[in-house]
Amino acid sequence: MGPARIASGFARGHRPPADLLQTAIAEAREKLSGQRITAALFLFSPTLVAISPATLHQQMRALSCLQIATGTFPGIFTEKDQALGENACAVLLLCAPLGLTAQPGSSGQPALAWGRLEHLQGGWLEQSPRFGSLSSRSGRFWYQAKPRDHLEMGFPGLSSQSLWSAGLRTLSAPLPVHWQEGSLLLQLERYLALPLLAQNIPVSIRKDSRLPLEQLLMGEIRADALPDAPPEWLHIRATDLNRSGLWLERPLAENARAFLSLRDPAIAERDTRMALDHFGGSHDAPLFAWISSSIGRDASFFGQEDRDLCIWREQYPALPMLGAYGMGELFPHRQRSHFLRYSKIYTVFFSAKQQDHRHGG
Repeated sequence: MGPARIASGFARGHRPPADLLQTAIAEAREKLSGQRITAALFLFSPTLVAISPATLHQQMRALSCLQIATGTFPGIFTEKDQALGENACAVLLLCAPLGLTAQPGSSGQPALAWGRLEHLQGGWLEQSPRFGSLSSRSGRFWYQAKPRDHLEMGFPGLSSQSLWSAGLRTLSAPLPVHWQEGSLLLQLERYLALPLLAQNIPVSIRKDSRLPLEQLLMGEIRADALPDAPPEWLHIRATDLNRSGLWLERPLAENARAFLSLRDPAIAERDTRMALDHFGGSHDAPLFAWISSSIGRDASFFGQEDRDLCIWREQYPALPMLGAYGMGELFPHRQRSHFLRYSKIYTVFFSAKQQDHRHGG
């Protein structure tokens, strides 16, 4: 087995961004035994958004590496550590022959994308397949020490596979939207919306003094949705007792079907195990991974620890990994991207030759 060609590093604490970055890089370089660095990904927590171009230029010179991409997200993690709401820096270094390009091209392989929620406007999701994470308005992105409003990155010579852990418990069957007035959903098929919700609320939360709307989502399946595509998820903003309706964040699409879902830690853990079993069925050794996580799937969601990451680390304890807690997750499916919520997207990278062999190429 040859020397490692990918390594991660992590640093946290009340220190300047440059110091944290230097510490994280030093940890990763030590694992690479002096090999030539060809590409680097740097992630920072929001408190370190003021990373300067001069610091990035300094690291480009120190690493003798021009392919450096930097992003700021609400939380960040590696295979060894994670942080949400505190100063932290995470890095992933790649060695030759691996590399990075900011122009993924038309190979059909999904690109790693970092952006903000406003990039969901228009047809951005339909343009090409992407996986990755969306940040808040405070998120900043750099490539080669130059600011960008978003980044899309490819990994030449590598292929990837992305799997989705939804973590949502389905409460009702998908039903046609029969009646809505703007964002007020009044009826699915012959069922009034609010009574339908009341009838399907799990016993475990019926005893609560208030309806936990923050745990509930409306799934939308559009009439023109691609086969096996994930649904779109809408927040339920409020209930309307007078009209037996539900106020959604936007109107449902014309001719769509909709169903109720509940964010459920037990289902999330089950979905993650099922997703990772697909990776585990391969005899090919993955090279590294990117994980996109909702900030709603952190330790507080599970109670004490991020069970998704615990399961990942149990199955892949030594695999280099970089990831972000963000405001939304991108999932590539049939040559386009899908915006998801409250999920984790696991993307594992293989050499292109390995992936051809996996598919009989």
